[in-house]
Amino acid sequence: MVQNMTTLLTQSLVIIDIETTGANPIRNDVLAVGLVPLNDATRSFVVYVRPPAPQWNPFAQANFQKFAETWESQAVSPVAACAAIEGYLAQEFHGEVVTPIGHNIGFDVAFLRKLAFLGGRDELEAVSRRALDTHTMLYLLFLQGRIPSSALSSDGAFEHFGIAVASHARHTALGDALATRELVIKLLDMLGAPFLPLAPSSRVEVRAHSLTRD
Repeated sequence: MVQNMTTLLTQSLVIIDIETTGANPIRNDVLAVGLVPLNDATRSFVVYVRPPAPQWNPFAQANFQKFAETWESQAVSPVAACAAIEGYLAQEFHGEVVTPIGHNIGFDVAFLRKLAFLGGRDELEAVSRRALDTHTMLYLLFLQGRIPSSALSSDGAFEHFGIAVASHARHTALGDALATRELVIKLLDMLGAPFLPLAPSSRVEVRAHSLTRD
């Protein structure tokens, strides 16, 4: 019964990874947003964003070269990016409110709010104000003595759990989100809450748990 409930409630979890021009959401801007549903039967999504006047830090500017060519051809305005994200969520989750999950997810949530502001919104539709942090999940396992401290960083966690990320995909929105999805599934299993995909006919039950954004 616990496994069934866990399966039910994890259907609206979406791994989010954001690439930015720096680490400060006041000064810096979003360049790319990757969205990877925990349920791999639902398609992933990435949108590239062209901020009005980007300010860079050195690491972000160097890392940008990994996806600069795609960004140049596909980047859209913050307004269009917000609309694209909301359209994707509406199409794939049929009105459900999704819960963001990621490593140090507060970083990504802060930049999502910045993007929403630039897109003329207070917040993005269908994205919960609450979020799950894989670092917190890792830290709980560390406190239990089940993983080493070296596994608390994203790089360390990927190495510890044998999750391979190609160098050209590391620190890209979609590449990191896909790797984090693998990590989340392993962490749920270790925490006693294994994830199993639901059949499409079960989705109506999931919506009953997501009637409000928070």
